[in-house]
Amino acid sequence: MSDLQYKPGRAVKFFTILFRIFFTCAVFLTIAFIFYNSAQVAEVSSGYSRYFTALINKLFSYTPFDIVLSEHQVRKLAHMAEFAALGFFLTFCLRVYTKRLIAFCAWPLLFGLFIAVCDEFLQRFIPGRSGSIKDIFIDFIGVCGGTGVAICIVFFFTFVFWIFWGRKRNRIIEEALAKEKEEIERARAFLKQQKELAAQLNGQYGASDVTGSDAAKILAENSKQI
Repeated sequence: MSDLQYKPGRAVKFFTILFRIFFTCAVFLTIAFIFYNSAQVAEVSSGYSRYFTALINKLFSYTPFDIVLSEHQVRKLAHMAEFAALGFFLTFCLRVYTKRLIAFCAWPLLFGLFIAVCDEFLQRFIPGRSGSIKDIFIDFIGVCGGTGVAICIVFFFTFVFWIFWGRKRNRIIEEALAKEKEEIERARAFLKQQKELAAQLNGQYGASDVTGSDAAKILAENSKQI
């Protein structure tokens, strides 16, 4: 029955450790990137916003869509995107540390909201910047989006894994049942042979006339036939 339980091999354990290191570093780097952008003074932050606004609108000009984004929209989308990345990496980071569904679904949302509050609070002390509850809400939407995408990916690969492992487990069960059936047939054949041996002894010598040496000879011959 122990074969029916999934046992990770060395490769799985190695990649688990590797993923833990990768996603933990990704979470801390994303948080550092968020706080770095929030620590920029208004002039520098506006310069980045103007540059990316012009770049995005230029890219949209090559498409059939007539879309022109303002600097304010780009700033909010950038906030949402970086917090979506945070939610994404947080979900996978917790997933490689725990298999509890509530843990790796709920904690990224709570921690992402905490980082959003800290981020907006930090901006209140930067010259020309300000924090607002509206921005916290926008950041949290990004966290929810990134977490949702990560959860969908986790569930998809978990579903694929259990399909693969379920087929392997069924094959193990079938092999075990076939082996058990074979052992039962061998035991039945042995019992049948013993009954035939007993009948042979009783028929040839009678139950009271059989000596130990005669029984030993017949048993030896019977074992050779087996």
